[in-house]
Amino acid sequence: MQNLLPSVTGTIIRQCRTGLGGSRAPDPDDYRIRELLRAIWDLHAMYGDDQPWLWRGQANAAFNLEPGLHTRVRRCAATLDDATVLGFTDDLLTAARAAGLNRHENTNLPDMALLALLQHHGAATPLLDVTLDPVVGLYMAVVSPNAVDDDEDGVLFAIRRPNKTIADFDSRAFATIYGPMAGQSVAFYSAPDVSERLRIQRGHFLMGAVHTTDPRTSIPLVLDPKTPVKGSWIWKRMDRRGKRGPVPPVSSDVASFRVPSGFKSTIRDWLEARSGLTRDFIYPTPWHQPYLDRFATAHGRMADF
Repeated sequence: MQNLLPSVTGTIIRQCRTGLGGSRAPDPDDYRIRELLRAIWDLHAMYGDDQPWLWRGQANAAFNLEPGLHTRVRRCAATLDDATVLGFTDDLLTAARAAGLNRHENTNLPDMALLALLQHHGAATPLLDVTLDPVVGLYMAVVSPNAVDDDEDGVLFAIRRPNKTIADFDSRAFATIYGPMAGQSVAFYSAPDVSERLRIQRGHFLMGAVHTTDPRTSIPLVLDPKTPVKGSWIWKRMDRRGKRGPVPPVSSDVASFRVPSGFKSTIRDWLEARSGLTRDFIYPTPWHQPYLDRFATAHGRMADF
């Protein structure tokens, strides 16, 4: 099967199968880490041609699967609905343009591209970060700017790529794009390369109207019911590898791979040694726009309105 990722990704996954510890004696945790990496890769490579997967890593598994703006609205005790999202997003875009952050290489960015730029530098927007690369997603699950998360389990989400898409340089106003989405499925947005972070992280986005049926997510994604791990479709699918018979069907939009806190440092060091990923590489400083990070922090997930 054709490798869907850059060669470095295939290389480190192959290396995981030969062992994490070099000449060390076999270790139970090493085995569990190898099995975790193998399951991630198999879902991506074995089934990726028929059902493309997007990946999202979160360093704290306790957090909901929701855009930063939704978290910010909840934190400030405002009503989380589509009208609130539209209003706060319009305020964010207006503030960003007033600060001149919509100018990129002599081009005025339209609303969606500007939101993508702000999202990748930490602003709370209605976009949900995802990547095409499970290795980048896994790195995000073991690295966090908040040291408290190092002691918490992380999670890597595999999310089915939606059929509905938004063009990279869609010039329509955000409200025009967002308005018809109420009650519909999630849309996939591939932004233009408006920042180094987007390019390096192979960043893409999901966007959906507010959906509060399942408290674990605030956009219309179908998650597995809260059942034992062995009852999930992803466990059944992984258990069928190498066996005859039909492949267990996908029954939700999301599969999750929990990353125990005790594994984080090992996986992080291993990824950095074999792939070149580092915090500075993943989060490069926007030297050409020195106030971008500060603006994004002032409008971030934990900031007041």
